[in-house]
Amino acid sequence: QAEVIPAILEGARHGLLIGRGGHRPRDICVSAPTGSGKTLSFVIPVIQVLMERVVCEIRALAVLPTKELAQQVYKVFASYAEGTPVKVVMLVGQRSFAAERASLLEQR
Repeated sequence: QAEVIPAILEGARHGLLIGRGGHRPRDICVSAPTGSGKTLSFVIPVIQVLMERVVCEIRALAVLPTKELAQQVYKVFASYAEGTPVKVVMLVGQRSFAAERASLLEQR
């Protein structure tokens, strides 16, 4: 957390989270034991950055390998976004593309 959070926030200061304009976000690979705070190390700075950029479009995407992990990360994101203008949605690919697209549009 001590290294990842500042790296994400520094990248945001240089426009690396915007995605447009030719900038590519850096990948960060972390290996740590379960319960050590890996999820918080990206949830906290992402929500902090997004609170300052309120627009009605997808602004962050967390891609996870399993439905169970996606549910866990969703709960953390939702908990930390509570009380902010940031909305969190979880899509797991178990419905049609049209249904999941409609779910995103409902959140707008």
